[in-house]
Amino acid sequence: MAPNFKELQAELEEEIQGVNRYNPNNIEKLELCISLMVKENVYNKDILLTVLKLYQLNPAKYNEPVVMSVLLKTMMVFPRNDYALAKYLIDANRINSPELRKVTDIGALLESCNFGTFWRIMRGDYKADDKIKQPQVYPAVIEPVVGFEDAVRNFACQVINVTFQTIDKDELLRLLGNITEPQMLGYAKAYKWEPKADGTLFIQNHEDTIKSRNIEEKLRFEQCLGIFRSAA
Repeated sequence: MAPNFKELQAELEEEIQGVNRYNPNNIEKLELCISLMVKENVYNKDILLTVLKLYQLNPAKYNEPVVMSVLLKTMMVFPRNDYALAKYLIDANRINSPELRKVTDIGALLESCNFGTFWRIMRGDYKADDKIKQPQVYPAVIEPVVGFEDAVRNFACQVINVTFQTIDKDELLRLLGNITEPQMLGYAKAYKWEPKADGTLFIQNHEDTIKSRNIEEKLRFEQCLGIFRSAA
């Protein structure tokens, strides 16, 4: 019986400790673990970055489809910086290959929070232009990665949460990929957004957040100032 991710992860956690971390004999097992991450919608940053480092140290073992999976998995935890860390571990002569460019193009859209364009491409509604010449190739890139679109929606919700005070319902539906209204209300409930009778949703009062942050920063500065004076 083939192992699941949890079982294989337990084995790997022992095998990639200390001096054995970058043993090239671990590459095959790490690659299998990453394929299970993709299928089971689970995540382990350590395993993802370790395999990229092993490819740097052992160029003959480089496996581009696995690198694509690593980049896509790290996008699923935006706004964390795992995706940026993963890109740094890919050699410059490889990162611009045609296949990896498809992945990094998607990453660029998400890094810039261009959710509307992302969803139009994934739904086949984007017309080719100078920026995106072959929009039809991108949906197949994310298709094997279980939970990718849900992860993008969660990232969009986090961005909306810190950006908007109120948002029109239709705009919210667009940013979340034109999901159904009941699905949208499910996200609203999870993020404690309040639907209004006028077709908008109240996100949060950012003025209160800014004021509290300013007060906190002022207190920290004044505390530091006291320390500086006593040390003078």
